[in-house]
Amino acid sequence: MSRALRIATLVVPPVVVTLCVERDHLLDAAAPALAVLWVVMAGALMMRYVEARRPAPTVSSIDRPSAWAQVDVLTATGASIVWMGAAALVAAAFTGWASLSVVGVLGLGAVYLAVIWTALVAGGDQPWRRATVTRSILPEVAVEGDPLREEVRTSGVKIPAGMRLFAVGRVTRHGAVTRYSVGSEGSHADLKLESELGPAPRGEHRVPPLALWLGDVLGLTRTPVVHRGEAMFSALPRPGLVDGVRELLGNGGDDASSRPTHRLPTEGTFRIREYVPGDDTRRIHWVRSLQTNQLVVRLPDEIPPAEPVVRLILDNDLAGTESLSCRAPGELLDALVRVWLGIGKALGEAGTRVTLVTAVDKGGAFAAVERNLIARSSREGLRLGARAVWQSAVPLATLLARNASRQVVVSSRPRRVDSSSEILWVVVPEAAWTSPEPRLPTSSPLTLAFPTGSADNRLDRRMGEQRRIKLMWQDRMVFRQLMSWTDRAAFSGAYVARPSQGRIALAVIP
Repeated sequence: MSRALRIATLVVPPVVVTLCVERDHLLDAAAPALAVLWVVMAGALMMRYVEARRPAPTVSSIDRPSAWAQVDVLTATGASIVWMGAAALVAAAFTGWASLSVVGVLGLGAVYLAVIWTALVAGGDQPWRRATVTRSILPEVAVEGDPLREEVRTSGVKIPAGMRLFAVGRVTRHGAVTRYSVGSEGSHADLKLESELGPAPRGEHRVPPLALWLGDVLGLTRTPVVHRGEAMFSALPRPGLVDGVRELLGNGGDDASSRPTHRLPTEGTFRIREYVPGDDTRRIHWVRSLQTNQLVVRLPDEIPPAEPVVRLILDNDLAGTESLSCRAPGELLDALVRVWLGIGKALGEAGTRVTLVTAVDKGGAFAAVERNLIARSSREGLRLGARAVWQSAVPLATLLARNASRQVVVSSRPRRVDSSSEILWVVVPEAAWTSPEPRLPTSSPLTLAFPTGSADNRLDRRMGEQRRIKLMWQDRMVFRQLMSWTDRAAFSGAYVARPSQGRIALAVIP
């Protein structure tokens, strides 16, 4: 609808002026000039419309703007000037105030000239025929929280005189918006544009392309938007430092004490046997070996404890988060992954064999994936954590093993599941790990919400921003209801993970 209104702005105001000014002779000298400019403008736009309807072999149909987009050249500022200029001419005709007619003629004439120039020198696909736009997010493989940098390289873009190249993009859904502007001095040049993006969010990200267009220096007209410069980058999660992990193994003590061997009354303080290839050479008893003329080794007088095995499961089973506009779902999942990997790292350093279990996308479908967390392959666990997203295709019961001795589930909402093995829950509460949604900057009749000259100060954009933030808070309440769990008494004895001075503290739920 907004496109139709902008196109109608090129036709309706001149018609209104023509009907109202017939009875006045103040504009007799300027009317022919305005009429000629309007006819030339209409011809230039019609030429671009007809040209856009023809198939172009050099530009793909996906990237090529529509024919009506070639006619939609006015910006909000240009449309406002057209209506104000027409109003000034009408007012001059009824009041006889010649100064208003000068303002109206200058306003309409400036817009008509800008449209003609834009349609002739920057319209169509000519500025983009030899253009190359590449976009990189550096580093391509980062760690969660590390600073990111965007690098855009352009070459071959034609920027006519009196025009500027504009580029706008957003790397992540809730990330910062990057904006670039290049003058006509950068036409056909190799340019390098950079921006700081802030801390890297966890996950594997596909960055949408930049939106690029040409606009005149007065901000009255613009060319159709083209999209170039896709990119990809990934950010590995940063495991948290967890306190109190050893309590998850229980109080049996089988992970810290050994069991003595059974010794007969006639046996000495140690036993020996023949050396077998693969035995520890440090156990060779050299004196007995010389006496028997063969290698013999000493046997220990205790049986070392078996390494405990723990299946550490990330519960990412949750439906409906794709439609939520708030930031809380992503922040909570990041916290779940940090706690999940932090517990696994701490258990592994204590001598526990840890198996990471979760559901991730494999070839377009979600499936359960297991990874053994060992020191020399810890990066595999980090990559698995980077791929974790909210999903509803694989329920939590599918991730649980029937005959496992120990299973620890890191979840934001514990619930009853059918399993024959004992399950220990580590709860990551939503309220402790998510931040409030953003608030709109305050404004008053004397101050602006955004810097002076910013297009975000327009009434329609401010109202749109208010609607967006209001929707985020509404979605936040919906998400909080999804995370609520009422049967707390049934999970008494489970552990809750909360942030504590840069670390993660585990506490028992009473």
